[in-house]
Amino acid sequence: MTEPLTAAVIVSLFFSEAIKEGGKALTKGATDTFAHLVNTIREKFKAEGTEGLLKRAESEPTQKNKEKVQDELQAQMDADKAFAQKLKELVQLLQAQDEKIRQVVLSEIELTGDLKAKDISQKATRDGSVEQEMVKGVKATNIDLGNLNQEA
Repeated sequence: MTEPLTAAVIVSLFFSEAIKEGGKALTKGATDTFAHLVNTIREKFKAEGTEGLLKRAESEPTQKNKEKVQDELQAQMDADKAFAQKLKELVQLLQAQDEKIRQVVLSEIELTGDLKAKDISQKATRDGSVEQEMVKGVKATNIDLGNLNQEA
């Protein structure tokens, strides 16, 4: 059973430094598919009149701006099932074309309060190179983590 595609997954890909800066590690097909995914999102935001929100997040990729993009993208996916399906197909194609598995949880988060994260697992089940990051660049007043698992 496949997990449903969420705006959080797509926004994570959209703003992924690993893909933007490490694109040379991707195959030509994966690079083209990523560009198609980005352009599809840009076109939808432009058609919906929310292009400014996306541009702001790209020029200032703060957590707050990314969350606004995520909320808007989720609303667009909920309202337009064909758009949501196209994004799902592009993400699946991207995953199939990229030989390297990248899994990132809790990355580049800045909170003025506390962070509590429990029962998070990462599991890579296909062959190939695997890169897993569980907690990276997280800033919070107090951090409470428990039962974090990675498996490849």
